[in-house]
Amino acid sequence: MLLILKRILILTAVLVMANNPLKSQNKVNFKLGIVDSIRKDLTYKKEFYICLDGKNSIIQGLNLKMFGLQAGYSFNNRTNLFLGYYSTLGDKSRVYDNPTAEFGKTDSNTINSTYGTAYFNIGGEYYFYNSKRWRLTFPVAIGLGTGWDQLYNSKKTLQFKREFTMPIEVGFYASYKIKWWLWFGAGAGTRISTFAPQYSGPFYTYGFSLRFGEIYNRGKKALGI
Repeated sequence: MLLILKRILILTAVLVMANNPLKSQNKVNFKLGIVDSIRKDLTYKKEFYICLDGKNSIIQGLNLKMFGLQAGYSFNNRTNLFLGYYSTLGDKSRVYDNPTAEFGKTDSNTINSTYGTAYFNIGGEYYFYNSKRWRLTFPVAIGLGTGWDQLYNSKKTLQFKREFTMPIEVGFYASYKIKWWLWFGAGAGTRISTFAPQYSGPFYTYGFSLRFGEIYNRGKKALGI
């Protein structure tokens, strides 16, 4: 699995960056391109990390919160390969049809719609800017999962449908180190849901993050494990 992730990340870098030389990366050999830098990073010893990765996603006009959990390996503190799990939270809905109520009101016949999605993904990211305090990256990932939509009124569920999804996500993320174990970050991107495009849409995220992997690794070293 790790070998597959490495190949996916290198192939993505080839396609996206077209092997252009990197001119502004801090502490990187300027003669190396993005792809060569990633290949070099992947020869370093890997360090495990795990973190929460929640986000807000807009699906069919609804702004939905998503739970996210990401775990993977970091190479040379600059190239990451990861596995993730994401799922929408809550039950936000909108009016789908309002056959008997007055304008601006609802009644027992009002039909509401709600949407959701859940998926696992694999992906990678490369910090094209990586200083002591700041990290800037373009994470990419592809996943497998399911999406669902529901129509209901106050009496019963009228329709519930599930569909297979293969979401492809590309984004930009910036993070700032407050302490070695605490960062603040913000980012945005888009999800292209193949096979079920109704679950495509933009997403954004911001907030504090704890570096559980770094805490774990430092704890192991302190205990001599």
